[in-house]
This record gives sequence, structure tokens and C-alpha cells, in this order.
Amino acid sequence: MNKKNNIFAKIIKNEVFSYKVAENTEHLAFLDIHPIKIGHTLVVPKKNNQEKIFSITEKEFLSLMSFSRKIAIGIEKTIPCNRVGLFVLGFEIPHVHVHLIPMDKESDVGFSYKKKMILSVKDFEILSKKIKKSISIG
Repeated sequence: MNKKNNIFAKIIKNEVFSYKVAENTEHLAFLDIHPIKIGHTLVVPKKNNQEKIFSITEKEFLSLMSFSRKIAIGIEKTIPCNRVGLFVLGFEIPHVHVHLIPMDKESDVGFSYKKKMILSVKDFEILSKKIKKSISIG
């Protein structure tokens, strides 16, 4: 898959719709449409087309983690959970991204058997609005 034309690149360019929860000049956070748990959010850098997280610069990495932290705090305020787990996998889409997943126990996240949770458009719209209201991006 072409790195510059993958689904995340299309979402960043607004060529493909997403349920955005936060955005700044450098990053975008949006709900995963096949969530492992309700509130499963993806965070991507906008200007980077690297495939591996440790291929980005230290400054880009720290910026991505700082933005992700703000999103995770917003998710925790919105979704009842013990914590929000941060996961870096990136085998499906050749674009640096992190998964933020509300969880109560380790077994809540099993990427090898990724559940196809079915949410309606209305469910996604309500959830993205609730999380947006809980995020403080300064």
C-alpha cells in the first residue's frame, strides 16, 4: 500500500470521513471504526508518512505522545474504565499511529482476535462529541 495514499492519509486530507475527537496542526485523533472497546481511538501525525514509530524524530515522537496523553485523559473522563491503554502496532496501515483503548483488564485488548464491534452512525457521532468535550488541547 502506498504510504501517501493509505486510509489515514485520506482521513487527514478529509478525503475519507472519520469520527474526529481532536485535532491540532500536527495530529489527528479519531474513533476506530472497528473498535476493540467502545472509545477505541487512533492518533496519527498529520505530516509524517513514516511507517514505524521509532523512525520518526524524537521531537515528533514526544509531540505525538503529548497529544495522545491529552486524548487519553479525555477518553478516561468519558468512558468508564480502569485506564486507557496505549498500543503501537502499525502492521495494517503503513502510517505511524497509536491506539488508545479504554480497558478494565489486560484481556480487554486482544489484537490478534480483533473484535468487530458494531456501532451505529449515531453511536459514533454521540461518542465522538462526548470525547471531544472532555479533551483539553492548549
